[in-house]
Amino acid sequence: MKKVLALVVLVAMPSVALAGAQNMAGCGLGSMLFKENQMVHQIVAATTNGCFGNQTFGITTGTLGCTQDGRVAKNKERIVFVESNFISLKRDMAVGQGQYLNSLATLFGYQTPTEKEHFCKFIQTHYENLIPTETTTPIEVIERLESNLPVRS
Repeated sequence: MKKVLALVVLVAMPSVALAGAQNMAGCGLGSMLFKENQMVHQIVAATTNGCFGNQTFGITTGTLGCTQDGRVAKNKERIVFVESNFISLKRDMAVGQGQYLNSLATLFGYQTPTEKEHFCKFIQTHYENLIPTETTTPIEVIERLESNLPVRS
């Protein structure tokens, strides 16, 4: 029994390490079947992904919750950053400048000083729409940013 458990853990670990989706198991068949983000479900999902080797197929074909453009991974970075720095980021957003807002601009793909300046000004101008209440969550801010940021050429 211990050998079987050790084998399951060894098979599951690469899937977890390569995860780029919203849950801990990454994209793949296991993540489609076991969507809850509880540890037991994610271990089973990662094991399923590892046993069937379907993550590579999903990434290659853009199926099973996988993407080829890295969009999921980029969004995950944004979520982690905003959740970890929410108080300081809100302060920077209100004044339209600061290291946290500058970092957020980078995570949204704004690279040059001019692009970042326009991003920061947009955020400050639309602050009340992005964070309308004290109970606004980091995820809601990201969703509002993604739907309201001007399309860049």
